[in-house]
Amino acid sequence: MSQTFETDEDEMIYHLELHRDTISWLCEQLDRRGIKNRRTRGNSAEGDILLIKPEDAEAVRQMIRDLHKKFNE
Repeated sequence: MSQTFETDEDEMIYHLELHRDTISWLCEQLDRRGIKNRRTRGNSAEGDILLIKPEDAEAVRQMIRDLHKKFNE
């Protein structure tokens, strides 16, 4: 995907909005699968999504791997 941005700030905003929307979409997918989660705040070193039950972590990792594979091929 090649984009031309008028300013550096425009490019930064684009990437931040894309990241925000992707995380929101992923949280919705987790909710649909019954995986309890919540968004983190404050640039948490733990990541953007907090899983309520640690045993769900591997299923979420696999979901993210599948997404990376689908959109980065």
